[in-house]
Amino acid sequence: MIPFQRIFGSGLVLVAVGAAVAGCGGGGSGGYAAASPGGAGIGGSGYQARGNVTGFGSIFVNGIELDTAGASFEIEGAAGSENDLFVGARVIVDGRTTSATRGVATRVRFDDELEGPIPAGAAITTDPDGETKDFSVLGVPVRVETDTTHFLAGASFAGLAAGQELSLSGFYDDAGVLHATAVVAKGGFTPGVTLVEAKGRVENPAAGGFDLRVGTRLLSVDSAGAVLTGFPAGVAAGQTVEVRGTIPNDISTAVTAVEVRFLDEAFGAGLPVELEGIVTRFASLSDFDVDGQRVDGSGAARLPANLSLRVGLRLEVEGSVSGGVVRAQRLVLREGRLKVHGTGGNANASAGTFEVTVAGQRVRVTVDGTTRLEDKTSGVPLTLSALDRVNGRFVRIRGHDDGSGAGILAARVVIDAADDEVLQGVLAAQSVGSSLTVLGVTVAVDATTEFQDPTNAPYPGGHADFAAQATVGSSLVKITDKQAGAGGANPPGTADEVELQLP
Repeated sequence: MIPFQRIFGSGLVLVAVGAAVAGCGGGGSGGYAAASPGGAGIGGSGYQARGNVTGFGSIFVNGIELDTAGASFEIEGAAGSENDLFVGARVIVDGRTTSATRGVATRVRFDDELEGPIPAGAAITTDPDGETKDFSVLGVPVRVETDTTHFLAGASFAGLAAGQELSLSGFYDDAGVLHATAVVAKGGFTPGVTLVEAKGRVENPAAGGFDLRVGTRLLSVDSAGAVLTGFPAGVAAGQTVEVRGTIPNDISTAVTAVEVRFLDEAFGAGLPVELEGIVTRFASLSDFDVDGQRVDGSGAARLPANLSLRVGLRLEVEGSVSGGVVRAQRLVLREGRLKVHGTGGNANASAGTFEVTVAGQRVRVTVDGTTRLEDKTSGVPLTLSALDRVNGRFVRIRGHDDGSGAGILAARVVIDAADDEVLQGVLAAQSVGSSLTVLGVTVAVDATTEFQDPTNAPYPGGHADFAAQATVGSSLVKITDKQAGAGGANPPGTADEVELQLP
């Protein structure tokens, strides 16, 4: 990918890499600094982080403020600057700490995961809720989400179309789907001319070529005429590389490489590290993979405390490396089943709490140094110290039960443009034809409320059929109160849709 200058406004915003980052605003309580305020943990040592950018300025990683003034920036293997990065870019940060709360970034590296065209004749599928879209690039499946994907340089969720050429950053799941954190629109695609890119692991190397494992898919690479860059001793199986080259048409998975670049993404032995990604393999708590990295979480603290690991979860892992394995000290869930979309209010920055109004009632939200905070409506970062900015604003919350059954411990807080009110959680009570209660909020229903099964197909018998399938105390349900003019037929406070969600 040819580096491009940052396409945001000139306002200074905060760079936050990985999970801690946007939430702490320089004063969070995440990571080793909080665990060892006297300077133990990462204090005074080297440090490495692998995650995605959430803003610009200094770099904050789990409460550690890392000065970037003297840092080198490597963008697709070439010298660059912070201006070449963008929100959602997956980066690797090397640095050192000078105290329990401050340090210096010495090196920041960025490589996109995939770049190429959406095939002209391919379908782009949208989920029934309109929250995700799926398509493929170079035969690799890609998923984008309204809540978690950043669209840049003219790309948009609504505007995705077959034939577009895109640069993609993100994380792969166990099925090989790239969950994009950033989508950057590129120029038009010309077969045999436009350069495509893919990052993956080398398999079956032979004279003049090899296979490239990208997620779970294989690309065939002809490297006979390629420039090889950074290799210690030639191309070998298991190496992580980036391939740049051409394809004969937009559905091809055969790349004629012009450059193959060796990528050293291994963590340094003994160093404190932070890693964010999706669990792609799980054998036991002491043996699982996150973003291709083996992790031992047997001695780790977990947030939330009842976190039960499985394939598909998105995690932040904090620990140190020994024998090529990250020995985790803390595991933080970077998502959650619970959702609340509504108007924020009563923010208390010192307590780390605020409320969200849905259906005229309030849900308590708790944030801390692990919460990802973001303002999609401005270039100014949302931080814990500026939590009162949620007051009167439409916010999207995703997280976990705070233990009360009526509040959320937030993994993500996003200020966004006004949209439908949403309440998703465990069904606490229901009165057929009258109401449902979720997260302590009782929402009215009536004869016009549409009740849907997990595939979003309507229940013919309405609430009665829904009630026969939904179990109070365990079933996950999503209640939507649509905006007037956006399909909302009911008055505010009365549900337009109620959906039974998959476990």
